[in-house]
Amino acid sequence: MKKSLVIMLVLALAVTTVPAFAAQGTKGASARAMERASDESVFHRVGDWFATVGKPDNEKQAIIAERKAKRAAAKAEKEAKKAQKQLKEQTEKMKKKGWK
Repeated sequence: MKKSLVIMLVLALAVTTVPAFAAQGTKGASARAMERASDESVFHRVGDWFATVGKPDNEKQAIIAERKAKRAAAKAEKEAKKAQKQLKEQTEKMKKKGWK
């Protein structure tokens, strides 16, 4: 009985102190983290490093530019497909409601 009472008191104390340790104010990443953030993921930068290690600077810049362009094209294509899919879903929704 004493063990369960002690455990319940410890849990109650832990639950009440959790909000005190939570971040106050805005949610998400801190301002400092956003300053240092990059559009490129770590995986892309590591892959670029492996692709350019040991090459002259002008060749490195050309390889990185080419890879960034390919990524940008793939991202644009993905966003276009997503927008097309949303438009199609909205059209079907309107048809179900009775719009012609």
